[in-house]
Amino acid sequence: MSSSAATFDSSADVYAEQLDKGISLSGESADYFVEGRVRFLADYLEHQMPLHDLQVLDFGCGVGNACGTLREQLRAQRVTGVDCSTKSIDIAQRRYTGSVAYDWSVDGQSIAMESMDVVYTSGVFHHIAPEQRQAELQNIFGWLKPGGYLALFENNPWNPGTKWVMSRIAFDADAQCLTPIEARRRLAATGFEVLETRSLFYFPRLLRFLRPLEGLLSPIPLGAQYVVMAKRPC
Repeated sequence: MSSSAATFDSSADVYAEQLDKGISLSGESADYFVEGRVRFLADYLEHQMPLHDLQVLDFGCGVGNACGTLREQLRAQRVTGVDCSTKSIDIAQRRYTGSVAYDWSVDGQSIAMESMDVVYTSGVFHHIAPEQRQAELQNIFGWLKPGGYLALFENNPWNPGTKWVMSRIAFDADAQCLTPIEARRRLAATGFEVLETRSLFYFPRLLRFLRPLEGLLSPIPLGAQYVVMAKRPC
């Protein structure tokens, strides 16, 4: 078992509690950030491809927090969640019991090559050892259909508050953040066409009246998270 699998197996039952403790300074719940990320992705993809009957992969899905939102906002036919933590996958399966619109896979063993239209991953690669990151990106590249899109969301080490927030979350104790520069470099080395990088989540709830400015600020890499959009060439 990998160190990440052991970490998230041990924290799966208290994942929500630990995450809420970490992000409490923002004044928002985890759902706020999930919805913001997926809304960005949906808005982006609407200009690139029909949002209809998509096959969507949530890479590092954990306990499934984003899976329902991905299906709803991307109008996906099916969302597949993959994670290294068997216990987290078990919890995700129970949350979506009875729905045929979701599949689950430990380490991607059951995912067919070139079967996904979109891959979403958030806060996952800082838990992957740097020497293993390229191999995981290669897996994602293989699962995507030619012309498919990857949205790689990560915590931004250039944001002054990010390290402090992560220090309050037990399962982030050994995390090694990657900069937007590293993310773009690794994506390009894998064979992806790197499309654009945007920063998200500048203002806490206390300053929510400033949030309409976040779209204008997104090219400045100082938000709490960033996203790199990439495409598998046709």
